[in-house]
Amino acid sequence: MNIRKVYLGLIAVLSVALFYEWTSDSKSTSISKHLALANIEMAKPKVSDDGAYVYLENDLLKLKISVRTGSVVESRLKEYGVENVEGSMGVRVFGSSETGSFKYYLRTGFTGQTVRYALDSYGDNFVLLKSEGGGFTKEFSFLPNTYEVLIKDGSNNGVEGKAFASLYRTEGRSLDLKTGFIEGGMMNNSSYQGVAISSDQDPYETTRLRSLDKPISVLSRSGWISFIQKYFFAALIGSNDYVYNYFSSPAESGVYRMGYTVEKGEATNLVYSHSHRVFIGPKIRKDLAKRAQNLELSIDMGWFWFISQPMVWFLDLMNEYVNSWALSIILFTFVLKLALFPITAKGFVSMAGMRKVGPMMKEIQDRYKNDRQKASAEVMALYKREKVNPLGGCLPVLAQMPFFIGFFFALREMVELRHASFFWISDLSIPDPLFILPVMFGLVMVSTQKLSPAPPTSDPMQAQVMKYMPVMFSVFFVIFPAGLCLYSVINSGVSLAQQRYLYKKTGVLGSADAGGG
Repeated sequence: MNIRKVYLGLIAVLSVALFYEWTSDSKSTSISKHLALANIEMAKPKVSDDGAYVYLENDLLKLKISVRTGSVVESRLKEYGVENVEGSMGVRVFGSSETGSFKYYLRTGFTGQTVRYALDSYGDNFVLLKSEGGGFTKEFSFLPNTYEVLIKDGSNNGVEGKAFASLYRTEGRSLDLKTGFIEGGMMNNSSYQGVAISSDQDPYETTRLRSLDKPISVLSRSGWISFIQKYFFAALIGSNDYVYNYFSSPAESGVYRMGYTVEKGEATNLVYSHSHRVFIGPKIRKDLAKRAQNLELSIDMGWFWFISQPMVWFLDLMNEYVNSWALSIILFTFVLKLALFPITAKGFVSMAGMRKVGPMMKEIQDRYKNDRQKASAEVMALYKREKVNPLGGCLPVLAQMPFFIGFFFALREMVELRHASFFWISDLSIPDPLFILPVMFGLVMVSTQKLSPAPPTSDPMQAQVMKYMPVMFSVFFVIFPAGLCLYSVINSGVSLAQQRYLYKKTGVLGSADAGGG
């Protein structure tokens, strides 16, 4: 027994245990503070004590509206808790940071007008504000059973300006997005953020905030504009009845502005009213597709979006029947492996051939160890004689790589996986808290390595790299979402079973190999 390896193993296990305990304590403290704040928020009346804010809510959304400016200064999604516990407040799209300078809010009205409002009336599904002089009104209401808000601006005497809706935002990550290591911080911090415009000229055009160094203006009938961020967002949705000038502007005093103005017809001098549709909710593909054309493109799925989107559609279809996202991922992986089997089988057969000629290659290398040119010629002759293609073993990896990348972006952006549980995992969108899946992936890799043919090289450095590859991948998977780790473990496990089956069928796997790793 190697005592040194035993000590290193014990140190690693102890380190993981201490890290888990530390993160658990930190998370427990954070939850306690959040629930205490939630109790205070729940006790607040419909109108704040000083009359500065009025609250409007339905089963899905709760809005905090500034009475004086008519701005939506905070929004909470009631079905999506900040913490994965009962009693948690909903995540915010609009709002401001309690500890920093971050703020994000919505304002509508007419250009050229600075209006100060007072609260006129409110009910279960509406809030009506009127200007102090009585000439302007602003009414908020919810569209039935959706995350859409209708904001109607009115002017009794009409205005010469244009109706507008604008999002105002400082730079920074979205509110309530977890940044801790064990809570998916690395994946969350790397998610896309930027302005997106959908128009009849371009279905989806994006610009990162840091690249927004000059104003952008796009004329379009219908369309939408939004600030893209992970899981939850707000979008200003246009109508086919109007032409909009969608715009975004560089930061002024640290605040970026994006939105639209409604263009007036040639015969129109005064504007009396306009209704704005605002979506404030989760980025669920099938729901966004119903809201507006191309709105589902706001779910950023990277270079392989044409693979990711069908995957999400198929996963959602499966989940409608099994009602478990973890089980849907497992079943989807099996279906994908069966679909790719004709391709991967050719690669495994080629690898079996390489394994079969391995001893002969070793003999050639030993015989001509002082003549590399002769050794290479003899090896090539061996490949030709035995009908073996050393590159054929790359087929399984090449066939699966686009799907792995596509699935990576799909699972990273799927809000449906947030707080979805699977046995010991309470949230498939964050890393496995017990590191069980990364360890399982490493063990499967070790078993796969034992079946793979020895590389056609005597380089000891390459041999050492290959030896520790499972450890490197396991460490890498520690930061990946548990949903993606689950897919990788099942995918690798099925590949291992297929490889063993084909090796045994071609006669290169002996009884001893067939029975163990």
